[in-house]
Amino acid sequence: MSYRRATEADRPAIITLLEQANLLTDDLPTDLGTFRLAFADEKLAGVAGLEILEENGLLRSVAVSLDFRNQKIGNQLIEVIIELAKSEKITALYLITTTADLYFERLGFTRVDRANVPDNIARTRQFSNLCPVSAVVMSKELQPQCNSVV
Repeated sequence: MSYRRATEADRPAIITLLEQANLLTDDLPTDLGTFRLAFADEKLAGVAGLEILEENGLLRSVAVSLDFRNQKIGNQLIEVIIELAKSEKITALYLITTTADLYFERLGFTRVDRANVPDNIARTRQFSNLCPVSAVVMSKELQPQCNSVV
């Protein structure tokens, strides 16, 4: 498995994978530089993204192709995103999910009451109007790294 930064050329494959996982694509950023991809040879196996919002980050668009499930690719992608977030001096990583809260709990994320979400997270399209109010909001505290490049 190889991992790399997403480029604009990857956008169609990312959208296809996210749609197969029933995840949002409407608010994908113009610049995919904070998205990381997993490849098995030349085939896209997984994707995860980071939206940087000052000292907070939004973990988003985590999906693994059906052909590659149960191989810990999602876990590895999330670790890559956590390292990226730390290198960007992010101190708290948030996510919004309708189906994977138990999975993220196993990775150290905890549930957050929607009323206690920081304003910069609450203003994202995912939080404010794309995800249903029934979606679970979770966070994980991070210790930023001093010097790291991901």
